[in-house]
Parts: sequence; C-alpha cells; structure tokens
Amino acid sequence: MTGDGGDITRLHDRPATLVAFVKALTVYLLPLELVGAIALVAPAYTNGSTHVVGVDPDRTAVWARRGHFIAGYILGLAPFAMAAAWRTFVHARRWRDTGSRGGQGVLEGAACGFAGAVIVLLTGIVTTPTQAPPYVIAYGGLAATLGLAFGAVLWISATITLRLCARQV
Repeated sequence: MTGDGGDITRLHDRPATLVAFVKALTVYLLPLELVGAIALVAPAYTNGSTHVVGVDPDRTAVWARRGHFIAGYILGLAPFAMAAAWRTFVHARRWRDTGSRGGQGVLEGAACGFAGAVIVLLTGIVTTPTQAPPYVIAYGGLAATLGLAFGAVLWISATITLRLCARQV
C-alpha cells in the first residue's frame, strides 16, 4: 500500500503485473504438469503380479528427502521464473504502449534454455575445455530448442492473459 491508500501497482500497470504473475506461476507449474502427463500416459512397470507397497519406517528421512526435493525445485526454478516475470512485465508494458507483440520474448526463452545448459555444463567446460564443444552444442542446442518451445507456450499464455485483461478494463 502507498501513503494515499492506493495500490502499489498503478491502475494502468495492473494487466502487466497480472501477466507477469501468471508467467512466473506457469514457469513453476509447467514441469509438474509435464511429469503428471507422463505419469498418466506411461505404463506401470511391474514384473507380473508383484506389487510392493510399504511404509518406510524412518519417516523423518522420507520427509527430509521430500523437503530437499521441494526446496531444490523451488530454488532451481526461481531465477527462470523471476526472469520470465520481469521480462513479461516489460513486454506487456511495451505491448500496451507501442502495440509490440512480444516475439522477442520467445527468443529470450531460447537464450535462457541455452544459458541454463551452459551453467549445468560449466564444471566440465572449465575442467576439460577441449572436450566441451560437442556437449555444449548438443545439450545447449536441445536446451535452446526446449527454451524456444517453452517461450512460445509462455507467449501464448501472456497474450491470452493480456487480451482478457484488456476486455476487463
């Protein structure tokens, strides 16, 4: 809240703020949705009629592993979610001010994918620089392609959100 009782976000920036929030939420939820879709489609692997169901007696260790996974998931995606939200806010304001449609954001998704792959490969790049180029090309290219596809999905979600907001205002 500001001193005048108004909202921190100015009225004309609310659609940009909303679409930035939707974008950050999409970045966080899309990997979980992908895993869920794979789990629905993938066959259950069993060796016939044997199904093992049990409870780990060390519940503290189970919850510690779950906590580490959740923390790693949240912290691992945080830079990408915040970058996507910030850049979406910028593109949404540009869309409102100049009519630009945000195609640059899709290319930024590809750049983020490539940067993420390079960060993961950084130890190998530094320790064995002569063997690194094929890995950087292969994994970086794959990550850039996935980033491009993810950027397209995010662009579609932002466009839909902005159009819905434009009808509300």
